Formats: sequence, structure tokens, C-alpha cells
Amino acid sequence: MSHWERLATQSQIHAESDYQKAGYRLVMEHVLYAGDSRSRTAYELIVRHRKDYDALLAQLGMTITHNPHMGYVVATPSQYVADKMRLSETRLALVLRRLYDDKMHVAEIVGGEAFVDMIELERAYKDLLNRELPASSALNEQLQAMKRYGIARLEDTHDEQRQQVVVRPGIVDVLGETALLQLAAHANAPEEDASDETA
Repeated sequence: MSHWERLATQSQIHAESDYQKAGYRLVMEHVLYAGDSRSRTAYELIVRHRKDYDALLAQLGMTITHNPHMGYVVATPSQYVADKMRLSETRLALVLRRLYDDKMHVAEIVGGEAFVDMIELERAYKDLLNRELPASSALNEQLQAMKRYGIARLEDTHDEQRQQVVVRPGIVDVLGETALLQLAAHANAPEEDASDETA
């Protein structure tokens, strides 16, 4: 009998596959939030069986960070995940982290999330990177990548002019101090073909 099978038998609520899926989702999505209906079960299983998941992810060279106050768990590889980010994504991630820190500093955080409108994002991008915010289609593609990393999402709105980027609390752990230094070095790399470069 496998370890997950044994837990499933004890629980009588969750199947063995639920435990497996929870671990898989954490590895693939990097951050799971208790407040998101689609990841709530996985989040609860990982928190409840933390030692088991710690041992499992350690074999993959990853560590789990749990922030009970903000209600999320993060899987961080020892070899930082953003070395797979494109240069353009790296730049956007740095700007989003800075905006999150700024909003945290002035207590403009709601439920752990920072809401940033497009004008604010455009201004910060220009101030911090001395370059223009990418065009709408490229920006949307980059924001989808930020969503995959569990650090931001685009607020659903019918008015494109009033769109907001929601910077999620997991950004603090996904982009910790070491990651920020690596990202900053990468973002300042000489420009070649920014659309295809990876870190």
C-alpha cells in the first residue's frame, strides 16, 4: 500500500489521486491559494499533510513555504524557477514586485492583494526600467505567464481602459531576495532579442 493510499484510507473523504494531484498542482503552479476555489482542496491537503509534501518536494529539490496569514503555499526550487522566464517576463515581474512592496508600505493591500491600474503599471515600468510598457497583446501574454507563476492575475473587466493587474501575495516568496538579485542582473542584461531571450 502506497503512502497516499494509506492516507486516503484513513481520511475516507479524499482518494489517493487527490493527494497526488495536490502535489502535482503545487509543483506546476508554484503557488496555491486557499481563497481560490479551484486550488482550495489542494491547499488544504498540503497544509494538513505538510511533512509528507515537504519530503516529496525535497526529492525534487524544492521547498514549501506556507503563509497562513495570507492563505497560500509556495513551492520554491533551490535553482530559482525564473531562470526559465523570458527577459520580458523578468522585467514585468520585477516591476510588479516593486509595486507590491510600495503598496504594502502605504497599506494599500486588500486581502493580501495589490490592485494596480494600467496607468500606474505603465508609469512604474517607465520609471524603473526606463522603457515603454509592451503593447497590449505582448503585455497580456506576459501577464498570463505571471498568472502561471502564481504572482499576478488580470482583473476581469469589460472596459479595457480600466483593466487592473492584481498582484498576489505569493510574489513575496516566489520573488524573494535571492531571486530579486538574480532577476535584476538578468533584467539589466544587454538587449538582443528580448522576445525570445530566457534567463
